[in-house]
Amino acid sequence: MKSKSIKTLLIICGSLLPLLLVTNGVSASIDDMAKKKATQAESRLKLCVEEVFQIVRDPALTADPTAQEKALYDKGLEIFDFNTFSRLALGTKYRSFTAKQREEFVHYFSKLISKTYFPRLAGQDVKNVSILYLSNRPLKPKRNIFRTDIFTELVKGDLHVPIVYRMIQRNSSTDWKIYDIKIEDVSMAANYREQYRQDVSQTPEDIITQLREKVDQ
Repeated sequence: MKSKSIKTLLIICGSLLPLLLVTNGVSASIDDMAKKKATQAESRLKLCVEEVFQIVRDPALTADPTAQEKALYDKGLEIFDFNTFSRLALGTKYRSFTAKQREEFVHYFSKLISKTYFPRLAGQDVKNVSILYLSNRPLKPKRNIFRTDIFTELVKGDLHVPIVYRMIQRNSSTDWKIYDIKIEDVSMAANYREQYRQDVSQTPEDIITQLREKVDQ
């Protein structure tokens, strides 16, 4: 009886072994794809950063701050996934926004991020600024969505600022885009989310009005 049980167990294990091998093969394939995607994301980021530096270093645009601001904003629309960025920034409050209010928020939030982030480069001596690309960390894919974190350092003289670009690709036919930035381990999206979380009395319209005022300043 005992030998029969052992034989049955061996048969079961034998039937499961091919399935386990296939599952492990699929997992390895996904990991390889995620790593390949992460490399693509890093290449995309390098290109985007260089394009931003070209705008900042352009003498004609430097002489015309309004034109430079517009050029940087237009480039920001190409580089950032402002829809995802906005959802992360609003957190649970996102659910209380109507479709029209979400659209308004994304519009003004994109302008605020561009106005906040890019001026750190614009108007400065960026000839001696460089970006070191240290590593990338692919995150577990979900359906047809890939994400990866790109670890970098902004270097200017003795100053080294760690910056992590969080990037997303929603399907293979779209470009990689930035959906959050962590500067010295502080997430921009989380920083805004905490501000909105603390002021529980703010309505969606209050938040949009406040954003509009900051952009217009």
